[in-house]
Amino acid sequence: MTDFSIKLSAYLDGELDGAEAEAVEARLASDPQAQAMLDAMMEADAAALEQFDDQLTDPVPFALAQQIKAAPLQATARAAAPARPIWTTLAAAAVVFALGGLGGYALKDRTAPVVTAGWLADIADYHAVYAKEGRHLVEVGADEAEHIETWLGKTIGTSFTIPELSGFDLTFEGGRLLVANGKPVAQLMYRDAAGAVVALCLQQSNSTTTTPPTFNEQTINGFDFVSWRAGDAQYVVIGDNGRAELPDIAAAAALEI
Repeated sequence: MTDFSIKLSAYLDGELDGAEAEAVEARLASDPQAQAMLDAMMEADAAALEQFDDQLTDPVPFALAQQIKAAPLQATARAAAPARPIWTTLAAAAVVFALGGLGGYALKDRTAPVVTAGWLADIADYHAVYAKEGRHLVEVGADEAEHIETWLGKTIGTSFTIPELSGFDLTFEGGRLLVANGKPVAQLMYRDAAGAVVALCLQQSNSTTTTPPTFNEQTINGFDFVSWRAGDAQYVVIGDNGRAELPDIAAAAALEI
């Protein structure tokens, strides 16, 4: 495995510090082959987990069960480093196979949803739950917009202004607090006339940027994402798959927030 693939593996395991994780994410945003490598790792992990789950449902052979029951307990055990879970070992083997099969071809033309680690994957999980809610879509309603800005801005550590997105037929419904990748996230919820929900999420970044934002489009777990960094925060707009105006919504939100 290459040095970068080893760093990607550490990124997936949450073992990188903030600066290292941001460097990896920056390369993923600009390097299709790096993204393809990450996709292969994620798919290998998922396949290994599925295989392990299947093994858990297999009955234990009677002879093996008898041996386990009859085995004496060890009075002492040698100190050892914590063992990696078996699925991780399986995943590592699958990753080697998957990366070897890439053969230098980037997976740019895949139609399957891209699965990405980090805070965006957490946001996708939250959106799958909260976007279905009606009365309980938000914690604090739009009638307390000023309180939302103060409360969530203080909690996540970066100030913001709630964008006005009525030009996209979106009505601000309110906000709620999330936790993604171990950090607090402000989630601002909008709904269109048909009832579909678009969310704008932001969290404090580990570093500050002064460069103009670069918008990155992804599909994660069936939802479309447009993410960017600006100042001391990172942002993402999430909506249903195939929502064509999502990049325009993100661009408008970036100007106002």
